[in-house]
Amino acid sequence: MDSGCNFMTPEWGVCGWSGFRSVDDDIFAFYAQKMHFMKKIILLLLVISWIQSFTSAFNFSGCEEKMFTVTAYYSPESDQIFYYKPTFLDEVILNGEGHTGASGKPVFNGMLAWPATYPFGSVIYFPGLGVGEIADRGGAIVLSGERGQNYDRIDIRMGKGEEGLIRALTFGKKNMTGYFCTDSIVKTSPKDTLLWDNVPILKYFFDVALRIQQLEEGRNDIWTRTLQKYLVKLWYLNKKHRHGTYDSYTKKALCSYQVAKKIVSSKNPDCWTFGKATRYTMKLDVQNKSLLPANLYEQGNFPAILELAKYYNGKPTTNTTVQQWNTSTVQQVSKSNIFMFYRAYTKWQQSSEIKILQTFLQSQWLYSGVIDGVYSKTTTNAVYEFQKKYWLISDSDQLTLRGYLGPKTRSKINELRTK
Repeated sequence: MDSGCNFMTPEWGVCGWSGFRSVDDDIFAFYAQKMHFMKKIILLLLVISWIQSFTSAFNFSGCEEKMFTVTAYYSPESDQIFYYKPTFLDEVILNGEGHTGASGKPVFNGMLAWPATYPFGSVIYFPGLGVGEIADRGGAIVLSGERGQNYDRIDIRMGKGEEGLIRALTFGKKNMTGYFCTDSIVKTSPKDTLLWDNVPILKYFFDVALRIQQLEEGRNDIWTRTLQKYLVKLWYLNKKHRHGTYDSYTKKALCSYQVAKKIVSSKNPDCWTFGKATRYTMKLDVQNKSLLPANLYEQGNFPAILELAKYYNGKPTTNTTVQQWNTSTVQQVSKSNIFMFYRAYTKWQQSSEIKILQTFLQSQWLYSGVIDGVYSKTTTNAVYEFQKKYWLISDSDQLTLRGYLGPKTRSKINELRTK
């Protein structure tokens, strides 16, 4: 039956709404496809142009291509959940105060520390990581040939607080190609150009980073607890002593492991120090015995890592999915929002945590000074009076323990504050 439609007509609408396809449909589809292809080409050109404008803003044509040994550092803060070194002051000695660089510039994303032979204001471009500006110095930052370095060593600032520390430890130490540009070549400030997100954050961060950590008796943090976890897995430590404090049980367990692995003799005074040789041996041991998580290098996120550190360091946490730890202190923390003391403080250290300590000691009629958050002599004396009041110290104990906020003292304070 003749439908009355001429499928060769160039006029749209003759049969356009009937469900049949006309020549005009083919022409329209052809141009639509062509326009879509052109849009892709234009978008690609725009992206290439943007990338070129980004790199050309720093004019790398006159820069020197070099190989560098690159490490990382960060800006420590006084109230962090955990540190790499035992205390905040130790961390400052290692990384600097974290406010300004040696150049006088406030710290910024992209700050580099390099030897004094290279002028401030010069930049280095690292492909895949971005551009940094030389604005700081460092005692360990040396030229090639010094201290056994094959290449000029450079430090990249990775941020502040726990997140900066996690990035710095994850970044580690590596040899990288970079383009060094003197300050006379640089036309645009390279601030905020380093791609921190390119440094992966591992889900099992503490398990991996423990391999570069040195631990000694007296520490109380998640690093010690991670070590204890593997001493338990290797059958050298009873699970009930896995509490985060580097005590005599941990010391004895580690020494037994070192002697069994022929790292040191039992008479060696350093038999209990978790140093380089022990770290390397234990790494191979747990790998060979398949004691590491199967997804050890799976990427994680900052909030989860910080929540884990809070939980095992005795700080309040909002994470209710963390497996319960077998101490009453942590169980109390998970049920309340009361701050729990989880570490000791050094003389003249300043922190908001110390204000809480001073307020508590004041309620015990032991502290009459200013609530200033400084671990001063007055605060130390008050802690010592607290230790005597609750029989936490004796005349036979070392003098250095007087006023020291050690595990027993912290535990008693936490107990009284959660009643």
